[in-house]
Amino acid sequence: MLTFYEHPLSPYARKVKIVLYEKGVPFECRFVNPYAGPDDPNWEAFLRASPRREVPVLVDGDVRVFDSTIMADYAEERWPDPPTLPSSPAERARVRMLEELADTELEAVNWGLMEVMFFKRASGAQAEKLLGAARSQLARLFGRLERELDGREWMNGAGFGRGDAAVYPHITGSAGYGFGPSPQEFPRLCAWLARAAARPSVARESAEFARFMAEMMAEATRTGDGSPPVLQRQYRDHRLEWMMKSGGVEVVLAGLANGTIKFATGHGE
Repeated sequence: MLTFYEHPLSPYARKVKIVLYEKGVPFECRFVNPYAGPDDPNWEAFLRASPRREVPVLVDGDVRVFDSTIMADYAEERWPDPPTLPSSPAERARVRMLEELADTELEAVNWGLMEVMFFKRASGAQAEKLLGAARSQLARLFGRLERELDGREWMNGAGFGRGDAAVYPHITGSAGYGFGPSPQEFPRLCAWLARAAARPSVARESAEFARFMAEMMAEATRTGDGSPPVLQRQYRDHRLEWMMKSGGVEVVLAGLANGTIKFATGHGE
């Protein structure tokens, strides 16, 4: 059976799980807390599978696959039926470009929202500036997705597929911070969200996500004082670019100075 190392809050993990559920491929999930390090019981096996020390990671026998897009490609080639990509090269390219937009631009905005609204890395005028940048950028991205649905029921085209699995976790992530699309401004996108939420694969993954959130919040309430945890958050290129161009240079410099921001570090095989 496949082994899937994940953190349920990762939109990348959520995407791959939806794809695997669509294909009906059985797999075992193993939770990895990237902040626990060697204290995590899955840590050593995770390190052997993930040279970048990032979730998600897919292990299929002797095959180890990191990066959610590569995992989705692997699943499409390993289990071609049912397909999660359109049949024509042009439509496949369109869906892959949507996936790239979701995994970089949308993810970066949501990352910034979490940094400001949950981790409280900015306050006052600086926080308002960053949130304003996020709002305007999301309006542009939602507009792009709204146009993708002109004449299409799904991001993937005629049927639900990988394009939908890629976009859905990010849009619901934005909505979770109160920055989701409005039905007045983006009616097609909101109607698509409702259709996607009813999809069995999405409903199953969303229920798992909701259970994890409930457990995490219950634990935080039991053990904490309501303050955000002090964690060393990992910045990658698109996240760093978003913060720098959106007015958060001081946020990055302060995080580097106090050790709460890091960049990816690999390890030897």
